[in-house]
Amino acid sequence: MPRTNHHVAIVINNYPPKVGGLEQHVSMLASTLAKAGTQVTVIALDNDHLGFEDGLVKVHRLRATRTVAGVLSAPLLGTTRQVYELLASQGVTLISTHTRFFPMSFVGIRLGKLLGVPVIHTEHGSDFVRGVSPLVSMASKIVDKTMGRYILRRASAVLAISDGARTFVRRLSGVESQVFHNAIDVAAFQPLAPRTQTRQRLVFLGRLVPGKGWELALHVAEVLALEYPELEIHFIGDGAERQRLEDQLRTSRVSAHGTVHGYLGSEEIRDLLTDSILLNPTTLSEGFQTTMLEAIVGRAAVVSTPVSAACYLAELGANVKVVPADEPAHWVQATRDLLAVGWQQPAPEIFKNFDWEGRAEEYLKVADIVTEPSREL
Repeated sequence: MPRTNHHVAIVINNYPPKVGGLEQHVSMLASTLAKAGTQVTVIALDNDHLGFEDGLVKVHRLRATRTVAGVLSAPLLGTTRQVYELLASQGVTLISTHTRFFPMSFVGIRLGKLLGVPVIHTEHGSDFVRGVSPLVSMASKIVDKTMGRYILRRASAVLAISDGARTFVRRLSGVESQVFHNAIDVAAFQPLAPRTQTRQRLVFLGRLVPGKGWELALHVAEVLALEYPELEIHFIGDGAERQRLEDQLRTSRVSAHGTVHGYLGSEEIRDLLTDSILLNPTTLSEGFQTTMLEAIVGRAAVVSTPVSAACYLAELGANVKVVPADEPAHWVQATRDLLAVGWQQPAPEIFKNFDWEGRAEEYLKVADIVTEPSREL
């Protein structure tokens, strides 16, 4: 149903063409809200794509400091004032921020106060940052316990994209949040062809960085290749460890049937996932991974560590096997069982829980509440 009573300003560090789960979440939220008739303006940091983009979603990309680790940059001095001047005359009714450790979330909280409008903060993390050096870990905890805690406590409402994120928000700040699961464009990942049989294909989909577990995915493929000589393994994603993966794959027994694709579009991901097995061996503090939603919609099965999305989908009856990351033999056996006997497609009704159209309507209901002074969450 069209909604024209809100003008949402999304204040964020990273936005497409930058890639990643958070960027995808914000982009889909922005576009789906806009398609529903809500005015949406995005303020992001991006030295490579400076300027204004005028479309269904208005995007202002501003200068920032140099990016650290390909993800984190900081706004320049005066950014808050600059954004305030951009938004002050545009009738903004709501500020939307995402993830407690991004500096632009702090800017968003300040803008909410300057503009006199509420802030909805969405938390995507389920724990302190993992898979980093001790120094970075210590620094990130300091940021979480100062700026992150400040952001969570000053927001008008906090959404958490998983039960794990909700628990973390409470532990870090004492704030009660509302679960707001991640979502996808379901139609984009539904297979084009009817099912024939289970493919002998394994897929790893995620950043090639420490903690994501590509090594375990490769190990599973190497062991099972002795039983399934035509078994394929596909790595979708990029990152600091891509070269290391390519070097190991080159000398692996699955080299003839292994491919490192880098980043792919939705159609290519859908085609690789259809009737395949997604391996998700991450040990990082994930939020709610859309990769598993894409896999389930694409008739794939999933073997995953016990992250929030995996546990949630398993409870819904999806084809998800949950295995601890430190049990390689169990990973091999779980994958072997799926290859041997296949799996049934879950009931189509559960896909309704995954789609962005319904999630955007849910977001607008929260927006209605926080923008009415007489009502409380």
